[in-house]
Amino acid sequence: MNLEERISRHLERLFEHAQDSTANRELKEEIHSNLTARMEDYIDQGMSEEQAFEKAIQHIAGLDQIMSDQHQVQRFPYWTAVLQSALIYCLIAWIITIPMRVLMEGKIVNFWLMIASALVGGVYLLYIWSNRERQRNAEATIVIRSTTLRKWTRIVWWMWGALIMIMWGTQAALRFGSNIWYSRPFQVEGPYQFAVLVIAFVIPLLTIVVPLVVQKAGRLVREFEVGEIRG
Repeated sequence: MNLEERISRHLERLFEHAQDSTANRELKEEIHSNLTARMEDYIDQGMSEEQAFEKAIQHIAGLDQIMSDQHQVQRFPYWTAVLQSALIYCLIAWIITIPMRVLMEGKIVNFWLMIASALVGGVYLLYIWSNRERQRNAEATIVIRSTTLRKWTRIVWWMWGALIMIMWGTQAALRFGSNIWYSRPFQVEGPYQFAVLVIAFVIPLLTIVVPLVVQKAGRLVREFEVGEIRG
């Protein structure tokens, strides 16, 4: 078996369970060229073909794991579902804050959530309208790496948690700082002040819409993942 046949057979085994997509075919060609060039360099350095082959394939060790991490999903249905989820979360947050309109802070938050819902809804409708041709094209796909998406999901959740701690700490300092400094007891005079206090600490939690959308995007990958894509 000559050198070319060994490389081809190794790549066939490596891509045996990979989706037959344009991206994977291009990746296969790139690896083939890389392996060939490396092996020729090693042979020029005095290695045998067997030694050159074994050393060259070490550079693509773990590639099968990377490939299995790639998910090919239907582009239009996937992004439609992501935008739809974002719109639903914004609308829920907007509805939740309607009773808060009795306070000025509640009115401001409710107004901006209404604006956010309108913007997301506009993007959703614009995306559907601008991609109406793709609704009939089931082969339009994108490749998503699940580990990258999981990584960003964790980052967004951590950032959200840090933001909540900062905002709660700021509220606590503004409202209770003098009491702590002068060792005075905390006092909440009447239901109105209690409502103001509760709303001040609840409002930051509404930003949970952002990490929820990112997490939902990860869950939707499996729902819209396709099998083999020919073309």
